[in-house]
Amino acid sequence: MFSSPKLLKSFGFFYLLKLKTTTTTTGIFPKISSDQETASLRANLHKFDREEISETELESIIQANIRRAVSEQIKTGIEIPTDGLIRWTDLFSPFMQAWDGITRRGIHRFYNTNTLYGEPVIEGELSYSPSKTLADFQFAKTIDENTKAVLPGVFTFANACVDNFYQDTQKLRAAIAENLLAEAKALVEAGAKMIEIHELELAWGNYDSAEVTEIYKKFGELETKVVVIPYFQNFSQEIANTLAETNCGVGIDFSQPSEISKLPENTILQAGVVNSRETKLESVEDLQKLKTEVFEKFPNVSEIIFSTSSHVEYLPHAIAIQKIELLRNFKNI
Repeated sequence: MFSSPKLLKSFGFFYLLKLKTTTTTTGIFPKISSDQETASLRANLHKFDREEISETELESIIQANIRRAVSEQIKTGIEIPTDGLIRWTDLFSPFMQAWDGITRRGIHRFYNTNTLYGEPVIEGELSYSPSKTLADFQFAKTIDENTKAVLPGVFTFANACVDNFYQDTQKLRAAIAENLLAEAKALVEAGAKMIEIHELELAWGNYDSAEVTEIYKKFGELETKVVVIPYFQNFSQEIANTLAETNCGVGIDFSQPSEISKLPENTILQAGVVNSRETKLESVEDLQKLKTEVFEKFPNVSEIIFSTSSHVEYLPHAIAIQKIELLRNFKNI
């Protein structure tokens, strides 16, 4: 139970009891582990490239690492784990490998990080085929039924592309949206209770709210929980409101400045309260202060999902585990 008298006075005991709070991690989990029983994924990917192991052997190693990632999240108190996105080399790689009309060339810096992504090149009409992440999600769900699915955002994906086919940014975004929506529907059919969409570009660029609404209302109509998150930089108040009005949940990276002062009633808030881009561990005092801020600023939301601020892979494995353990402590402060 919350110990802050200020919270009890501001919102009342009944509010605190009825508000649903859960914990989750964000994005890609560390691929390098201190678990000596699980074969190194990176080392074996190189072996596969050199044809030293078979595809069947590699798939077995990938599944072992998915099991490790899910199990570690559960052990540290995460209630909505991911499959670790173990197969992902960047936010776009699984879909470049699966869809027709898209290839990969070169590497580029991913926003303001030291990580890189393979540049998607649109060479023809995009045509959907299920990515291998669908099977990874299905496998992870056998380990924990609350495993969530993850997708790149439409605007973020399109912004990363070199478009040699559509030659029109809105047409490109519409095509990417159609294919990602097909993947989302397949995930829902496979039992996804939540889909987390990484939409950084809506926080970095200037986009028309009408187009955002047109695209994301289709995701908001899915028969599952959909949460659209940024990181490194936050949505404007206008974009946050627009996403909420499409029936999508909204993420806020609390490690970064934010102009979002309120959210529409009954919105799901994913609160990135543990900074996964720095190794310094948050103090209890900092977490208590931040928790008070979250509840005071967003009294009308229907649910708060406490999360790491961005991809957990930015941290060394041991630090990542300590960081996500903080989420359990944060919830129970």
